[in-house]
Amino acid sequence: MTKKKTKAAKKNKSLLSGAAKSLRKLSTTKKVVGGSALLALGLGYLAQRRGLFSALIGGDTDANTGESLSSMEGARL
Repeated sequence: MTKKKTKAAKKNKSLLSGAAKSLRKLSTTKKVVGGSALLALGLGYLAQRRGLFSALIGGDTDANTGESLSSMEGARL
């Protein structure tokens, strides 16, 4: 019988290991600010998918007066 030598498993570098290495270099403040920005983007994305911003973005009401902008059609300046 012959003995087979077992090779040590090589560590494969992945994208996440590189990101983790870069995160170690950042200060705590930068990590907190970056995490907050990612959280805000994620919440905005979810709200947009659920249609919570549709009234704010697609609405045709004037933000100052609350009047419908479509009622001003044909008005002259």
